[in-house]
Amino acid sequence: PDLWFNDAATVDLGVDLELAVLDRALDGFSALPEHVYISLNASPETVISGRLLSVLAGAPVERTVIELTEHAQVLDYGALLDALVPLRAAGMRLAVDDAGAGYASLQHIVQLRPDVIKLDMSLTRAVDVDPARRALAAALIYFAAETGAQIVAEGIETEDEFAALKSLGAQCGQGYLLGKPIPVAGCSEFF
Repeated sequence: PDLWFNDAATVDLGVDLELAVLDRALDGFSALPEHVYISLNASPETVISGRLLSVLAGAPVERTVIELTEHAQVLDYGALLDALVPLRAAGMRLAVDDAGAGYASLQHIVQLRPDVIKLDMSLTRAVDVDPARRALAAALIYFAAETGAQIVAEGIETEDEFAALKSLGAQCGQGYLLGKPIPVAGCSEFF
């Protein structure tokens, strides 16, 4: 998929491909109970395009989280924040994905004021034995608590990482230790 998205971007079809994928992902709502939300990755460019709201039309926006990755540079925070206003007003939540791994991470988080901060696996891997990773994870977890955001620790693969993140106050996690990705059709046993 990364190659497809890169190829699409080189011919100025990156936003079109992203929107098509997001539209298809929204079909998953029909298989999910009403208390479950869907997280959708979107680039800043796609959000700024102004076309995301039309893709979300008819979907339960209040059960939607848009994840903005830190791996994509934001060139104009004003335009991004303006584009997020109608989405957030409609009830959509915002997540910063890959926190701690990308462009100007702390400024990115401060500017966007996300509802969810997803700690990148580069921070969560070996957080149990690396004091620097533990300190940065703790700082982001504290920041989230102070700003009312939820923390999701990504890439948890060992019991020791899981225990360390829990002791630091991480509320949620994802990773192979907790569960491998499965098709939507196979999720019903978890609800």
